Amino acid sequence: MNNTGRDGCPLCPHAVSGLEELRLHLQVDHRKSAVVDEYVDRLDRSPAVSP
Repeated sequence: MNNTGRDGCPLCPHAVSGLEELRLHLQVDHRKSAVVDEYVDRLDRSPAVSP
């Protein structure tokens, strides 16, 4: 798993600019829609972590 935080896909090196782009990338490229929805919803609900 890619550990890039909120700047990219957690499963590959693909960079994304926001949660909706991440959701679309994961659904299209990784094809696990139900898991993706839950993952991104949890990211959206969690407090932002600053480096």
